[in-house]
Amino acid sequence: MSDTLRAKWDARYAYSGDSVPPPAEVLSRYAAALPDPRQIGGRLRARALDLACGRAGNGEWLARRGFDVSAWDISRVVIDSLRARSDTGIAHLAVRDVIKHPPEADSFEVIVVTRFLERRLCAAIAQALTPGGALFYQTFTHGLDNPDYLLREGELPALFPMLKVEHYSTQQPNADGRAEAMLVARAASDA
Repeated sequence: MSDTLRAKWDARYAYSGDSVPPPAEVLSRYAAALPDPRQIGGRLRARALDLACGRAGNGEWLARRGFDVSAWDISRVVIDSLRARSDTGIAHLAVRDVIKHPPEADSFEVIVVTRFLERRLCAAIAQALTPGGALFYQTFTHGLDNPDYLLREGELPALFPMLKVEHYSTQQPNADGRAEAMLVARAASDA
């Protein structure tokens, strides 16, 4: 399955141009929920993960705000494209099948996931947040042909029961029949 997915996304990115998308609405709208990238424990900068990054608009946006950003995608084509650009600001780029190799526990202060849904990965995403870390998640509720990639009503917060929901909203379908849900949730703090 991974090879099939990789081939699909490699083909899509090979012919889609190289423009950097704006950050996801969940990230720009709820930016106040981000930690101060310079006030994290003994490290110089907070770590952020742009998971299933695509053209890494979220990762670049976070890097410009001072985060130490990792951007992962299954597509070698898109990661090679990001590596070829000198201005991304992203510190760590990796071709990574996150289903086979999810993020390690307690490794990021911020995780952003947009337009990607793999329910089996949700527990690992939550565990990858450091204490007090924030998850920004946005994906489809309507408008895709494959229902496996559509959230059901109220499902997004239910996928992360171990996190405290700070913001959750859904949209009505637009003229194209697409709609998304947005979630900002936080891991429990040690303090």
